[in-house]
Amino acid sequence: MTLLHDDKNHITALFSKSLDENIDTLSALFENCADVVKRKFSVGGANQTDIFIIYIDNMIDKELLEMNTLLQLFRDLKEMPETDKFEYIKNQGIQTVDLVEVNTIAEIVGQILSGDTIILVDGYDKALKVSMRKMPNRGVPTSENEVSVRGSKESFSEALFINRVLLRRRIKDTNLKMKQLKIGTRTRTDVAVCYLEGVAKPEVLAEIERRLNEYVIDGILDSGMLEQLTERNTYSPFPEYQSTERPDKAAAAILDGRVVILVDNSPVVIVLPTTLNSFFQASDDAYTRWEVATFLRLLRYIGAFLTIALPGLYVAVLNYNAELLSPAMSLSFAAAREGVPFSVLVEVIIMEISFQMLLEAGVRMPGPMGGTLGIVGGLIIGDAAVNANIVSPIVVIVIALTAITAFTVPNEPFASAFRIIRYFILALSAFLGLFGFIIGITCLLIHLGGLKSFGMPYMVPFAASGINHGTDTKDAMLRFPFRKLRRRPLFASKDERTKLVKREGGKEMEDENED
Repeated sequence: MTLLHDDKNHITALFSKSLDENIDTLSALFENCADVVKRKFSVGGANQTDIFIIYIDNMIDKELLEMNTLLQLFRDLKEMPETDKFEYIKNQGIQTVDLVEVNTIAEIVGQILSGDTIILVDGYDKALKVSMRKMPNRGVPTSENEVSVRGSKESFSEALFINRVLLRRRIKDTNLKMKQLKIGTRTRTDVAVCYLEGVAKPEVLAEIERRLNEYVIDGILDSGMLEQLTERNTYSPFPEYQSTERPDKAAAAILDGRVVILVDNSPVVIVLPTTLNSFFQASDDAYTRWEVATFLRLLRYIGAFLTIALPGLYVAVLNYNAELLSPAMSLSFAAAREGVPFSVLVEVIIMEISFQMLLEAGVRMPGPMGGTLGIVGGLIIGDAAVNANIVSPIVVIVIALTAITAFTVPNEPFASAFRIIRYFILALSAFLGLFGFIIGITCLLIHLGGLKSFGMPYMVPFAASGINHGTDTKDAMLRFPFRKLRRRPLFASKDERTKLVKREGGKEMEDENED
């Protein structure tokens, strides 16, 4: 092991011109690997030479290997020349487009583990890589976590090559670049950085590449691990990245000048940089009329505020600022709490934790019952708690409304941050009343104002509406008519901000209303 690898698990074995030595090296590297297939052949008639084929079982197309590559080698290489046998095999014996020379043992091992077939020739310190991958995958699935009423139903899959195709099919532009690199000394996970050249900011690309290469890690198994590795606001609950499983949403982000990172074996991609406003934009907002999209966005912002504010506001008003309520409402609240042995704060904590446990159990429960467990279980437990005088009906309403409004935010990591902040607001409200509630909201806004995502202020365009003459607010909390959205957001390069222009000589109604 020590002769073949260094202390960082990098392969140090050298390529030899002796086929037997190379076979011994590869056999040692793949020792006790039952899924690795190795076979030695002799081809070439009178001037025959030995070749060695190695691949991983069930990661290649065996029919293609046998009927194409092997059949050609034995059928077409009957008269092998005495010299330049490697070039002869390469040009005459293997008739395939994806044929690449590899020159190191480390490259050979990497290609084998990626699902390629390697052919070594005796007398040469180089090999041939033949691509005939056929890995198990579930094709193009349907989006389950980001459901939309209108638009594509496709979702990213675990296969990187499928995800690349899904983006290429939507953006047919040679400027769509996909830089591929490997991360993880043991997993060697393929990672693709996708962007529109000229539209994405070079400084953002440089920062992303720097962070991806900043650490040496043994393995990356999902995009979530890569997100945590590259983030800078480690102790903030708010993500500095946006994740999505929808190809149309990722393609729209690329067109806006953002960068999408694909990770092999992960159906969720990373979108960078991001802002607070981006998390409230659903994928089908662009497919619906501006009035509907604006109304739904306002609902999401209201829902996000309610999910962090309702429990704290309820506790603050009832414990410290009951004079804000009308006499009729005060009497109603007092009657509802009659017989309840706990304080308002304890009531809220009991129901809040119970609902969160039900939601988590619903996610983890297998089968179709999981989705209904949170709602049905909450109703049953809430009704039983009210009948037993453990909590008041008002608290059940507050917590249920709080849980429902959390789902109006169309991004799960961002919604989870609001669930955490809710307890911070609740604690301040419980100790300081309405004054503590205001302090909590103010601290939250200050914290959001100080965050950045790969150089982009988190509160753009709200806290920086003067930038670009405020035109970025046309697709923020409100969504202007589609023809008004002529410029890309601040994610894009300065020279590529314009995305919509009117054709010269084109006839169009309501020209006088155009900006």
